[in-house]
Amino acid sequence: MYKGILLKLSGESLMSDSENINKDNTRQIAKLIKRVHEMGINVGIVVGGGNFFRGRSHQDMEAINADSMGMLGTTMNALALRDAFDKEGIKNVIFSPFDFHELIEFHSEEELKKMYKEGTVIVFSGGTGHIGCSTDTAASMKAILIDADVIIKLTNVDGVYDKDPNKYDDAKMYKKLTYDEVLNNPEIKVMDLACIKDCKEHNKDILVINFSNQENLIKVLNGENIGTVITSE
Repeated sequence: MYKGILLKLSGESLMSDSENINKDNTRQIAKLIKRVHEMGINVGIVVGGGNFFRGRSHQDMEAINADSMGMLGTTMNALALRDAFDKEGIKNVIFSPFDFHELIEFHSEEELKKMYKEGTVIVFSGGTGHIGCSTDTAASMKAILIDADVIIKLTNVDGVYDKDPNKYDDAKMYKKLTYDEVLNNPEIKVMDLACIKDCKEHNKDILVINFSNQENLIKVLNGENIGTVITSE
């Protein structure tokens, strides 16, 4: 069993058809994280902002404006998660690369690593804090920072495919891939290449599982062989 994980959580997982942030969905995620925490597993979360704004989808805007709006979206999602975690009695902190004064308390990287090891759930908002970098890259950077055993990407398909399974009926799912296979095959789209390179260099496995069924997270943490694993072996 893993001792510490880094979850890559999409902003879309918090939304509903009518709301950018749905309280029931957010509370359900908090309840799930509480179960993971009760298994004795430390949790870090990099949250996306796609339920509010996706910078790469607005090529007509200046990158600094589009990416900044996306990073603000992740911050709103982090605050929503903090509220849900507080209601579930889960000790948590938000980290942001930006200074939000009274909104988000500042913690140094050393403090974050210590809190993570002691069981505080760390929610990383704001991506990397840099224009042109995705939350995929933030996930690898933060996993390395807190020394998580694995990055778990929570997505809406069963794993990694050779092509888009939503478009092609004959798409084939991989159970296992190496970093080099992903890096050398542009058709395999998992996470940004910068993220894959970071994980290869620091030997951080990536698990990709379907979060449409949230029980999949519990299953994989209990050792069930679901989804796709990307590793050095």
